[in-house]
Amino acid sequence: MILLDEEIYILSYEKDAAKKLVYAPKRGCVELIDQQLADCLNNRTITAESSLVKELIKAIQKTPQKDLNVMKNGFPELNIDLSNGCNMRCIYCYAGRGEGRIKYQRKEDIDLILDTYFRYLDNLPDHQENATCSIIFTNDAEPTFVPDLLKYTVMTALEKAKRFDIKPIFLLPTNGAFDEELRAFIIKYFNVVSCSFEGLPEVQNQHRPLINNKPSFDRVYDNIKALYQSGIKLIFSVVVTRYNIDYLKETINFFDKNFPGSVVSFGQINLSGRALADKKALGVDQQHFDERFMAALKYGKLTSIKVQGKHGHPNLIPRSHYCSSTAKPNWSVSVAGDMYACMEEKSEAMKIGCFDFEQRELNFDQERIKMLGQKTVDCNEKCCDCFAKYLCAGGCVSKNENQLALCTGIRERCVHFVNHAYEEKKMRVAARRLFNITEDKERR
Repeated sequence: MILLDEEIYILSYEKDAAKKLVYAPKRGCVELIDQQLADCLNNRTITAESSLVKELIKAIQKTPQKDLNVMKNGFPELNIDLSNGCNMRCIYCYAGRGEGRIKYQRKEDIDLILDTYFRYLDNLPDHQENATCSIIFTNDAEPTFVPDLLKYTVMTALEKAKRFDIKPIFLLPTNGAFDEELRAFIIKYFNVVSCSFEGLPEVQNQHRPLINNKPSFDRVYDNIKALYQSGIKLIFSVVVTRYNIDYLKETINFFDKNFPGSVVSFGQINLSGRALADKKALGVDQQHFDERFMAALKYGKLTSIKVQGKHGHPNLIPRSHYCSSTAKPNWSVSVAGDMYACMEEKSEAMKIGCFDFEQRELNFDQERIKMLGQKTVDCNEKCCDCFAKYLCAGGCVSKNENQLALCTGIRERCVHFVNHAYEEKKMRVAARRLFNITEDKERR
């Protein structure tokens, strides 16, 4: 509803059924009210001129509106496919990894991609000295499958970036099945490693066998344990199928014991891509996933593990774009030179240009880039009256129709996130009172 030009939503309060939460999505702000006022607001039996309403809106508006275009901030990320090969044969993989002839990115083409990217950043109006950019080695193929090309790209990027006063930040999505020599290189040069790892040994070996169909757990565990002990930032991605849907708490316990303090992201299996017939047997019922994931979110708070999913944010950071792939957009370059806005969705709808390796140039599709930039949650009719619209931002624009079934679970989780944010706010207020800290001092 709109009150005094402020969009608000009334949500349940988990700790007291006699009270409600008022959530202002554009501010990421939440306030507590009693049930009687909530009923009056819902039934429109109280006017905006009421002192109670004015006080409520005044309290909400103490929090400034957030930048809904936050996903546009910063440089576009560069994602480079080094090959189409993989050293695993995951039973649920959405991509064509390693089948048929293996293709590799040529070093001279890597040079062209990096030169073009850094020159592009240097010409952007918000380019500042010592700015940082993110270089990722896309998860459409396993980057550690070609360690020599991976090392070459990192070292070349570091050298070329110096000429433009840019500092590359390297991010590595990986299955973790690399050798010890490459492990030392990753520890030295990479800032963030996102590892696809299921935790529980029996699930890891079932889901993610090596290329020779042997178990992968021991090799991957040894590698990520070394990364963890080095202090590198690790994010664990767990794919949820029928094999582990009922063992999410046990999975959290595994990470809590072996990698305390880590971030673990649970993602529902995506029934698309290669081996679709096999994947159908791996699928999980949507309601079953929503129930188990919500339980995992709550259970994670009893441990050192921070549990995440793909939709919503516990800190109520609102955004109008689902991801930076449409907002900036990012650069994801395939082995063939085709450039996409997203490193996962390499469809014609997400294609924003192409490197002509023969002519040594990049050709942008400016019309496609403009069109993607306009795809915000505010343009999505199904989202207009949803309180969670700026938390999930309508979902991935390329999978929009397939995500309608996800909305119930997303809303349930986002109500929980709003409740979490309110409890965090209460703790901050209590701390300020205890230590006599003003809000101005806290911001400083």
